[in-house]
Amino acid sequence: MPSLDRAAIDPDADRVVRKLTRAGHKAYLVGGCVRDLLVARTPKDFDVATSATPNEIKATFRNCRIIGRRFRLAHVFFGAKIIETSTFRANPRDDDDHDLLIRRDNVFGTETEDARRRDFTINGLFYDVEREEVIDHVGGLADLDLKLVRTIGDPDIRFQEDPVRILRAIKFAARLDFGFEPGTWRALLRWRGEISKCAPPRLLEEVHRLMRGGAARRSFELLVETGVLAVLSPYLAGLLEGEGAPATAPPIAGALPRATIRQIEYDEEDPAEHDPDDPPEEEGEDGEAADGEAEDGEAADGGDVDLDDEERAWHRVWADEPAARPVAAAPVRLSFLSSGRELVRRRTLAWAALPWIDKAVADGRDPSNAVALGALLAPFLPDEARGGELAAAVQELAHPLIVQLHVTRRDSERMRYLLIAQRKLTAAGKRGARAELVGGREVIDEALLVFELVERAAGKEPPEAPAVAAEAAGAAPDEEDDPDRPRKRRRRRRGGRRRRRDLFAADGHGG
Repeated sequence: MPSLDRAAIDPDADRVVRKLTRAGHKAYLVGGCVRDLLVARTPKDFDVATSATPNEIKATFRNCRIIGRRFRLAHVFFGAKIIETSTFRANPRDDDDHDLLIRRDNVFGTETEDARRRDFTINGLFYDVEREEVIDHVGGLADLDLKLVRTIGDPDIRFQEDPVRILRAIKFAARLDFGFEPGTWRALLRWRGEISKCAPPRLLEEVHRLMRGGAARRSFELLVETGVLAVLSPYLAGLLEGEGAPATAPPIAGALPRATIRQIEYDEEDPAEHDPDDPPEEEGEDGEAADGEAEDGEAADGGDVDLDDEERAWHRVWADEPAARPVAAAPVRLSFLSSGRELVRRRTLAWAALPWIDKAVADGRDPSNAVALGALLAPFLPDEARGGELAAAVQELAHPLIVQLHVTRRDSERMRYLLIAQRKLTAAGKRGARAELVGGREVIDEALLVFELVERAAGKEPPEAPAVAAEAAGAAPDEEDDPDRPRKRRRRRRGGRRRRRDLFAADGHGG
């Protein structure tokens, strides 16, 4: 039986498991925390799986709140910390093997069923804190020993059920320095185009985790090696793929596989979820549309209709071909870079910045989303541009990425600010002067962090504390010019003049 460091278990998570056990329920630590403990890594959080229902969990803990609708969870609060506690669940698809679309995920089950419905074997391990033993229903211990990422069950089905699992597989392989089980690898390549069907906020969140999880360099190598980067953002793939990159994208497949599900609807927190009251059309027993039979013996879907060449071509566009982006990088030409050779040099510098992002994470500096994206794009900035020319270059460089990854307004505005600040820092350093940066202390610190990461990527040693004039524009360091701080509204006092007039009259000076 493998051993893990019990001292590394969060005491509040341990308390939740033991209290549920004393109340007569089964309860285990589950998932990533068990995996990380077994490979001697510090878990970022601790999750609990139990036989208790959400209401039974709430009855056991006063500091508990139930969240979710389709996937109900209990959050047990210990100050700012949350121990996420879920009831054992079964796979809701078991009663219909012909439909891979997961519409609900609230079917209670046994601990074995709960383990088998998870994504990867290394995430399907339970830990019994009372008996101090690991429970393995899915072969996760063997894959930890072999250092392999393997889906639980058929990988073709698992990646179609929720293509975000493709990004999660890359994340785990990069962070743990694991390889892929061959069948999982082939399915990942086969269904990578399905990622474009997922809700953009879910994809963006996974991209942020790849960049800020301490393995950004390896994550992007895998994104290129699998061709997934081109699905997420053809523009970013064009910037990073090609000469100067440490990884090579796979050849473009002649044809994408036909998906067996039409639309992804999986995550309760998915903000782009489609209206459940507007389902796809159902088919009858003979494959005809359920809302009526076709006339004159023709198929309702038009399959037997006599179409000319133009009509058949149009039919292939909207009916036959899967709705997925082409898995290929878009050619990139930046107007402010003089040649393709210059683009290659900048690309090499961008790849060299990724390990320094990882170093910042390891040092506990926790770069924000804007810092991570800014450090990736800053190497491509023009050297001498300033003013309106610099603003136009930043827009040209950043806008396609913002659009394709659906970067939030807050992060996109912050990233633009950080990119413009890089040239101010560089120009001030050449003159030996103070860089005049406006904004709050937080945003200035982020600009300095991006500057440091890119300087180190170029093999330079940045000054320990670059001279910055934070008050140059008359702004308070933490307030007025922070682009993300809500503007304070001055409150006008009512009756001010009338109140002063009454006081004046009371002193005997008025009429």
